[in-house]
Amino acid sequence: MDVKLRRPLLDLRMPTLVTKAAFALPALEDMPPIHKKLRGLKRLEANPPRSLRDLRNIITSELTSVGKKLSRLERSYYGVGKSVQHEVDKYAMPIKGVMRMLTIFDMSSVTAIENAIKLGSDPKRYKGDPNNITLLKEAYAKVLTYVPDKFNEIIEFCNRILVVLEKYFVSFYDSDSDVYLETASHYEEQLRTWQKSIRGSLERVHKLQRDFKNGMIHFSMFTPPVTTFCKRNECENVPFILIFADACTNIRAVMSVLKTWLQADENYPVFLRNDIDDMEKHKEDKVKLMRESKQRYHAVTYKLNQSEMEYEKAASEVDNMKEKEEALQIEADYLINLNAELQSELEFKVFRRDELKKNMADVSPESFNETFDMLTDEIRFVKDRLPLVKRQLAAAQFKLEWMTEKKACVAKIEKELQQLRRDANDVDHGRQQREDDVEKLIKALELARRIHRYKTSTDVAEKIYFCLPIEHRQRVQALQSLTPREDTLSKVCMTLAQYVDLEWMDLYRELPFFPKRGKQTIEKDISAISVESARGPRENRTLIALNRWRRHHTRAKTDDIMETLKRIKRLDILAEVDKIVNPPKIVEEVKETYVPPSVAPELVPFYREVERYDKLRAAHKVKTGRQ
Repeated sequence: MDVKLRRPLLDLRMPTLVTKAAFALPALEDMPPIHKKLRGLKRLEANPPRSLRDLRNIITSELTSVGKKLSRLERSYYGVGKSVQHEVDKYAMPIKGVMRMLTIFDMSSVTAIENAIKLGSDPKRYKGDPNNITLLKEAYAKVLTYVPDKFNEIIEFCNRILVVLEKYFVSFYDSDSDVYLETASHYEEQLRTWQKSIRGSLERVHKLQRDFKNGMIHFSMFTPPVTTFCKRNECENVPFILIFADACTNIRAVMSVLKTWLQADENYPVFLRNDIDDMEKHKEDKVKLMRESKQRYHAVTYKLNQSEMEYEKAASEVDNMKEKEEALQIEADYLINLNAELQSELEFKVFRRDELKKNMADVSPESFNETFDMLTDEIRFVKDRLPLVKRQLAAAQFKLEWMTEKKACVAKIEKELQQLRRDANDVDHGRQQREDDVEKLIKALELARRIHRYKTSTDVAEKIYFCLPIEHRQRVQALQSLTPREDTLSKVCMTLAQYVDLEWMDLYRELPFFPKRGKQTIEKDISAISVESARGPRENRTLIALNRWRRHHTRAKTDDIMETLKRIKRLDILAEVDKIVNPPKIVEEVKETYVPPSVAPELVPFYREVERYDKLRAAHKVKTGRQ
């Protein structure tokens, strides 16, 4: 088709490329129509928003447009420059006059109003002013015309705005999986309250009209401002004239909540930034308190371990002294009796010698001398033996007193040990609480930073539009790479730490080393491990010893540990280690390839090979000649 060209100036010039038909522009009436630029919600449906700020501006302009539509609707209903007060002044008194003339007490339903209009149209039944019936018909017709038909467009527009807000203006907080964050949790609760309030207000517009048509309405069903206005103007018996006002109030409440939502979402990152700054300030103090609690815990644990060692040593000494104590008690009792006998014998001998001296005249000199010398020798013998017995008795009593003091010391140490254990439990509870506080603070800080990053990002709206993951893929991979992965040897070491208790020294002595380490060096390692693990629980000694072995043994593997367990005859632990090294295989059921009945039996193997080849080709594991 030839295009008619309009070029008055070009026709007078020299022939150039511009004069060619291929470079000529068609006439304006032949050009295709220019599409009008999309705006508002239609633009959001067609293209992703550039950012959340741009989206807020669009929603704000749309809310302004809704406000203008509502204002135009009110002008159309009430009239220019008029309000609901003029509406009540115009219709309330005439309708009440009709009610008095017809003896009707309430006009709260369609049925009641239509009956009143029907009775008012009968001159025999109604003797009042006909203009009142006309005003009643006019008010009733306006209500039926405007509510809810005239509000459907506005309600649909508000619902579309609500869908946009629910999609983009979110808190990025999950109360079930995320750690508690006050700002995010409070904002999430507000979002749920706002959503419920908006849907409830929009639903009330239709519900009130349905109740008006199908049942009856009461002024208490209105919103609080309209209810107060109804009571003030004494419209309780004619509530239908305020249905339009209540619908407008509900729409304005929805607009107010939507604007509050937008403003809160704009302030949300600011509050998060303040929370981040506060948490960073408190983080140093909490970490300092956690370190102090850890130091107290280590000090109490070290003191507890030392006291336990001292108690075990003293208790073993007391246990070993039980037989000696019994023997010493028997010896002491014997010596006490012997000492008493010697004292009595000495006193008796001295008394006899003194009596012999007094009665010397009654005895012959020879008999006197013989008896006196014998008593003197016996007294000398007893006096010589008595100090030795006393020394032996004192020594036995001293040993018994020392044993009693040792028992008292053991009891005292046991009492102190119980107190230390209680102190250790209290300190450990405080330490765990400090660690939990720091851990929660770190998680909350990371969560606040993540949410703040989402809310201030320039591409988050676009990602939400295209349903893309908001978190950057490289960051997710980096976090996954930082996650520690346990190998088989580490799992075996953890298992040994659970089962090996006091035999960790024998295990360390039997483990192989490359390059080789001498016995003295190994003993020094054991002493260093004992000192290093003195501040912690006993289970850590085995793990510390195995970590040192892995550090010095450049060829560490699980076979070395298994051979060592055999040498120290710990076959029970060897069985647990073998479960980790050689876990039981999970037998999977192999599904046989379905073979159609039409395939001959001799062709079944070939059919299965073809099926297998098709699966490999579908998985791109086999390259064909065309590829």
